[in-house]
Amino acid sequence: MTISLLHLNINADNYWSNLIDFIKTHDFDVMQFQEVCGKNTISININTQFDGFKLLQEALADKYLGELAISQKYTSSPDAYMGNATFYKKEFQLLSKDVLALYTRDEPFPSDQNHFETVGRNLLHLKLQIADKSVSFLNTHFAWAKTTVEEPHQTQQGEILINYLKSVEKPFILSGDFNMDPKQPLINKINHLARNLSVENNTATTLNPRTHRAKVLFPPGAVVDYIYITHDLKFKKFKIFKDLDLSDHLALTAEIEI
Repeated sequence: MTISLLHLNINADNYWSNLIDFIKTHDFDVMQFQEVCGKNTISININTQFDGFKLLQEALADKYLGELAISQKYTSSPDAYMGNATFYKKEFQLLSKDVLALYTRDEPFPSDQNHFETVGRNLLHLKLQIADKSVSFLNTHFAWAKTTVEEPHQTQQGEILINYLKSVEKPFILSGDFNMDPKQPLINKINHLARNLSVENNTATTLNPRTHRAKVLFPPGAVVDYIYITHDLKFKKFKIFKDLDLSDHLALTAEIEI
């Protein structure tokens, strides 16, 4: 059986109409999103007008169920948050949901702050029954740094992630915005645990050159988004939607044989 996965850091509601049109005109089996934000979330270029997870639930209600893992609250509003969300087709059965804290900040993050090393981070882990097979889907948004070179706070959080991945029953599919390039130690460690489809397919950049704020990275851009599959799975197709402005990141998709 082949399933299709969509991975995208959606950048809150900045590209909302484009995003909704895109996911409604495609037929992905599982969709993993980062930077899903609550109403009145303010942070740099994010200033949301509505609760993104609730609207995604409404837009996808005919075909999908969704789960949210809030990683950080913000000072701009009691309703303000950022997190990861995974949506899956209704014919799949949710066997379990786990949220792994990579970094916890108990107090809301200041909405006027312009450095994000201490933003809360987590991993959302859903185990789904798909036909006669159970598959884990892992969704994360890793720690931010000023460059795509791994910094100590990322290494610390990375060790939590690595130890957790070693305990996850195979098969699993992991996708995330890791905020670091493929040459970094953490990426190399994960490469020993699963296949890095972003690297295997010679990805040049996963940042959108037309919309991303860090113009210093262009050209050539940077690879910071990854799809991993365990070695007992096979992929049939990997694609990046380079010409669509769905976010400040590019959408990654994979067709995977389970």
